[in-house]
Amino acid sequence: MPKILGKCLGIEITIKPDREIVLCDELEFPCGWKEGDGYFLVKIEAGMICVGYVDGNHNLDIEFRGSDPDKLIREVTRRDFVDKPHAAYIAAEIILAGHCLENGLEYIQR
Repeated sequence: MPKILGKCLGIEITIKPDREIVLCDELEFPCGWKEGDGYFLVKIEAGMICVGYVDGNHNLDIEFRGSDPDKLIREVTRRDFVDKPHAAYIAAEIILAGHCLENGLEYIQR
């Protein structure tokens, strides 16, 4: 019998007993990004999260700045610079930088 998890946005959420469960700790993925892909540099400066996109030729083409991680993530991913795994990585970095900014902690990109 499914159980009710709770409500999200006022809608009841049901946990299906026959749902797919994916145990991710044992999965293997290729390491690194394809050569020639761009990459991101993240830092905290002047009370803001700064996310610079560096192209495949190592030119910092655009820098996103703000204090709201959600808005930064939405704008970076809206622009389709990189593939999904890289977008997930940069989103995690932006969230971590936001946590550090909010709590007065030092942030160092992983």
